[in-house]
Amino acid sequence: MLNCHALDIDYSNNGKIAAGLKLGMSLSPSIDAEINLEYRPFRYIGANVGFMFITPFNYNKNIVKDIPVTGNQYREIKNNNDCLYRTAVKAGLQFTTPAVMLTKGEMGLSLRLSPGIIMPFPTNKRVKVLTGEMTDVPEEIENKDEMSNIIISSEEYHDNSGAKFCYWYARAELVLEYEENWEFSIGYTHSNFDLYGGARNIQINDTPIVIGKKENFKSITLGLTYKF
Repeated sequence: MLNCHALDIDYSNNGKIAAGLKLGMSLSPSIDAEINLEYRPFRYIGANVGFMFITPFNYNKNIVKDIPVTGNQYREIKNNNDCLYRTAVKAGLQFTTPAVMLTKGEMGLSLRLSPGIIMPFPTNKRVKVLTGEMTDVPEEIENKDEMSNIIISSEEYHDNSGAKFCYWYARAELVLEYEENWEFSIGYTHSNFDLYGGARNIQINDTPIVIGKKENFKSITLGLTYKF
């Protein structure tokens, strides 16, 4: 049976500097990884700063497929990845409750609340658009639908403007502290971060390339931290 000992841990030699790695899965859907550096001048209060790397999935549904054209003209976005944020800087505060010890002097459980900001970069994205002409498929070709009969005539760049440079986030974590140096965590993050915010204002032929309404960013995270 597990014995709990409240506030029964010696933090007198606890390191003020910590480094951590967090992996998250969002409902966007996407996977994100965070590398953080943390400073804790006091046991229960600290601050963190780090980088966030985002790998989105199933994002094509939010990007326009058919750009209106005239005649046989053809236009498409060369790489839909250019419409999404992939990197960001994160900074925030940490407020941690006293630990409830699960095993005396070795393992404790805490609750940590972390409000902060997310600053994606580059703030405004740039996309490359291909323009071409669709030509007739010769009559002797049987599978016309399988033929790619487009001649690309030009490439042009479209830059976004007016994107938000800063978003907020709030995270709640259950932290398992092991001995003096290690922390394992599981948490939930809620943010107004817009994955498509860097390209949401781009329009081609008066058609926005990002479709669908903005949704808040929600993710479940797993973390590992080492205290120096």
